[in-house]
Amino acid sequence: MREEDFEVIKVEVPKALAEKFRRYVAEKYGLRRGSITRAIIDLIEEKLGGVEQPTTSTVDSIVGLGLESDIIWSGEDLVEALRRRIINVSSRR
Repeated sequence: MREEDFEVIKVEVPKALAEKFRRYVAEKYGLRRGSITRAIIDLIEEKLGGVEQPTTSTVDSIVGLGLESDIIWSGEDLVEALRRRIINVSSRR
């Protein structure tokens, strides 16, 4: 991965928890440089899943969005389908 693929996240944690985490990292990952970073990445991926690769096609992402929604598409233009959706939602209020 390139450097621009990373983001720095700063957090404050209680000292006791930080010490416990450092001991965990030292036991599992060793004392090498970057061990804490690797441990945090592993824990986040375990809880949230891996990094999703961005889709290369905007058409695929639009179609996927349509499939995930409850919009009924009848072959008309996407803008018209969305416009109809907005009208239906506003009339229910």
